[in-house]
Amino acid sequence: MSIYVKHGVQGQIQTTHLPSGDMAVAGPTTGPLEQVMFDVCRWDGRRNPSYGGWIIPSSKIGKVRRMLEHLCQRIAD
Repeated sequence: MSIYVKHGVQGQIQTTHLPSGDMAVAGPTTGPLEQVMFDVCRWDGRRNPSYGGWIIPSSKIGKVRRMLEHLCQRIAD
């Protein structure tokens, strides 16, 4: 699991590896970090309403991580 934060913004984005090899991305459901998740995940992932986050296929994990690291600071891995 990795945790990402954005300076001056309350909350965090968490990524979790799933047994399938895919990655889950979860965070606040409103505000700036929700917009970050939307901008990063909308083209490569699918929204999972029952989970409350995004599911990223294993083939796109590297791209999504790079985008998160570009927009946020990773504080835990």
